[in-house]
Amino acid sequence: MRTRARSVSAATVLLVLALVALPAASVAAQAKRPALAGHDPVTGHRVALSQYRGKPVFLNAWGSWCYGCRTEAPVLCAFARKHRGDVAVIGLDVNDSKAGARKFVARYRVPYPSIFDARGAIAGWWVRGVPSTLVFDERHVLVQRLEGTVTRAKLERALRRVRTL
Repeated sequence: MRTRARSVSAATVLLVLALVALPAASVAAQAKRPALAGHDPVTGHRVALSQYRGKPVFLNAWGSWCYGCRTEAPVLCAFARKHRGDVAVIGLDVNDSKAGARKFVARYRVPYPSIFDARGAIAGWWVRGVPSTLVFDERHVLVQRLEGTVTRAKLERALRRVRTL
């Protein structure tokens, strides 16, 4: 009887330790994520999520080679212009060339800066594919992922959500 009680209590202790270790491992994995920062492929200026303190941020992962990105570009540009004062929009140009990025920005008259991520080193930690849009609240906590091509309705819905947090 004592042997069974010891094995049950040992199993309980292991389960509790595992449950305590999981959140710690999750925090450690998040700590390894690279910062959402880099240089704009067109201007060369430094761009970082941290520059937009106190504002919700919509970060869109895109590439000039991506059909869905070309489809959503006019929608994102219009959204950025409409909400210029109260929301920041940043691009994350993934697996692209600077020449491709320049052409894309000129073609769609992109009004917001992008972070150049030529090899996808940043995107690999943050998004599952392109196009994707990450929605951060004003404290820059990730509150929503919009995967795939976005519409104006999806962006407006995400904005309403982040404003109510």
